[in-house]
Amino acid sequence: MTGGSGSPGPDPVSADGLPLIICTDYGLRRVVRRKSQQPWSAGQIFYCCPLHKKDGSGCPFWFWKEDYMKVLGDRVVQAPVAGAYIGAGSMQVAESSMQECDSRMKGVPGFDGSVFVRKEVDMVGLCQEIVRLLKLLCFVGVCMLIVMLLSVFVQLMK
Repeated sequence: MTGGSGSPGPDPVSADGLPLIICTDYGLRRVVRRKSQQPWSAGQIFYCCPLHKKDGSGCPFWFWKEDYMKVLGDRVVQAPVAGAYIGAGSMQVAESSMQECDSRMKGVPGFDGSVFVRKEVDMVGLCQEIVRLLKLLCFVGVCMLIVMLLSVFVQLMK
């Protein structure tokens, strides 16, 4: 089936085809897929840590299926970024990791393949805003320098 807890192989898959990851809150156990038995949500699928208790105590990792898919999407987006600046050729490593994650997620129901594009567009917008702020800061600094030079010039002329 799968290797030990230290094996780097892929995560096991649930009956829905979603990977069963290690709990992101406690990190001790693999997430389990359950069907709700409550009258108001009978039959709905949710994913939780085995240490989560029905009364809400224990591990807080608990998501409806749709929210769990979002957690998986966020996990895939963040995975390549973690090692992006380590060693030479890190850009190629990050890109190949993103492609590998993208290919693994193509089989996940509800994944539209555009997570990386949306994240990239968000990052570009953020970078553009930072550049605008830096330009403004430089402009203010130059203006202050000119005022100070004029002040010194006026003092020297007296």
